[in-house]
Amino acid sequence: MTTKELLACITQGATDYIQAAINTKNKADYLKLKKLFDSRWFEARHFDDTELDILTFDWQTLERDRNWWWQLQALPFLSWYTNSLAIQNEEERDRYFSLCVDAIHCWAKNASNNKSSPLVWHDHAAAFRVRNLTNWLAFCHLSMGPLDEEHRVQSLGNIIVDHLDWLHDEKNYSQHTNHGFDQAMIALTIGLMFDRNDFEHYRRCNRERLKDEVSFAFTDEGVHKENSPGYQQMMLGRLRQLKGLAPLGEKEISQTGERYIEKAEAFLRAITLPDGYLPMIGDTQGGEKGLAFCPGEGDYFRLFDYSKSGYVIVKGKNKNIGEFYLLLKNGHLSNYHRHDDDLMLYLWLNGDVVLGDGGLYSHNEKNIIRKFMRSHLAHTTVFIKGRPERNRAKLDNYAKVEVLEGGRQINAESYMFGKRIVRKLFLDRIEEGVLKILDHSPVTPLYLNMYFGAEASLRFLRNNAVTLKFPSSQLHIKTTAEFYSLVSGRGNDIFHSSFGSPRYNLVKDNTRVVLTSPSKKVETIMAFGYERDVTCEG
Repeated sequence: MTTKELLACITQGATDYIQAAINTKNKADYLKLKKLFDSRWFEARHFDDTELDILTFDWQTLERDRNWWWQLQALPFLSWYTNSLAIQNEEERDRYFSLCVDAIHCWAKNASNNKSSPLVWHDHAAAFRVRNLTNWLAFCHLSMGPLDEEHRVQSLGNIIVDHLDWLHDEKNYSQHTNHGFDQAMIALTIGLMFDRNDFEHYRRCNRERLKDEVSFAFTDEGVHKENSPGYQQMMLGRLRQLKGLAPLGEKEISQTGERYIEKAEAFLRAITLPDGYLPMIGDTQGGEKGLAFCPGEGDYFRLFDYSKSGYVIVKGKNKNIGEFYLLLKNGHLSNYHRHDDDLMLYLWLNGDVVLGDGGLYSHNEKNIIRKFMRSHLAHTTVFIKGRPERNRAKLDNYAKVEVLEGGRQINAESYMFGKRIVRKLFLDRIEEGVLKILDHSPVTPLYLNMYFGAEASLRFLRNNAVTLKFPSSQLHIKTTAEFYSLVSGRGNDIFHSSFGSPRYNLVKDNTRVVLTSPSKKVETIMAFGYERDVTCEG
């Protein structure tokens, strides 16, 4: 199919969609475009700039992280061009348009049929690439004058159809993941932009896929299933993008997305820290802003019960201990982006992460640091010997959480290690800064992994007690378990290492303490608050 044949069928809805979707005054995108085409440097998120001639690049020889390649394979310069058109002068518009065309042809020649080109037909990158290409082509046609007679773009229509055919193939569809959601949404959107009978099978197939993805992606409580606040935020954005299908005539899915938005926003607001940022849990990176919870002036106490989705969150503020945030996570809702974090605790106090989480680090699953970040050792949890199961279908039973005693007790159980492990939290004195924990398993020995925030300073450690100081607070731990090991930085293996990753590809040493008990039951008291008057006694 030629580009002329494709553009002859563009709908009025596509015009409305393009006008709503593209902001033409993005200065950051203008600078990235200029840097790539004028200076031959490619800017990718989380990475240093790379010297790159996008017009002669062979699309295979550079040794780079998978995420870097994932970004490049989407041909992001196409969206940089459309997003900055209003900033470009007339000479730049013409020249950068021509360079975009040349760069697309370079990709088609050196990458499209090259199995050595990293991630060239990655499920997500391919979807984003065809979205960027289609939006760019439609935008230029509508904004800069017809492209029907521009001979250099005539093959691009066929490239778009090739992508739609590839995404249509069941073996390339990543069902029930954020990738599958995007694949279906993008292919449906493109199908709706052009009034062609031979696009009907794209529309029909991806409409059904997208309905299924929306209903699967979130629990009835509005919690996204891919195990981290960062993906909750990202997929809330996807729900909002579904509204963009309305101008294309797709009312049903647009309305379906709206039904989930309110609940998804409520959970994002609940899981956001009091300082407005997301807790670095699972594959969430540090510094990601959430939705602020505004309790008003003065003291407050609030329990957010998302136990059916594997979360319970407690937020409060009082003169005794200041402002605090406690989270229990215990849910294996999806294998995607799964960490071994059943029964984990996260504690934030007066701006300090007291009990934390290792974070993402990278998407290279073979990397030793990434393996640590996904392991139970990068979380404050209880475990037994063995290998945790990451395939939900192979679990003997699913994780459960219950809120009891009017919110004063939380019971959670996990089968992540093949045997039932129970963790009970008693919140009777939580507003005093005292948390009682009972852990139980029929298998011994039991291990407690205490993974502390990045600014923890160890002040006291003996057989069954630990004291740590933070910039604005302090934590005492007293337990019936016994000291097993103190770990920080790289060791001989994962079990003897401890890292944290505040942002992508950045790693720092982190402190954790492991305790163990030959008993089937372990009692732990945590006392936290300002440095003064913090004690486990009483």
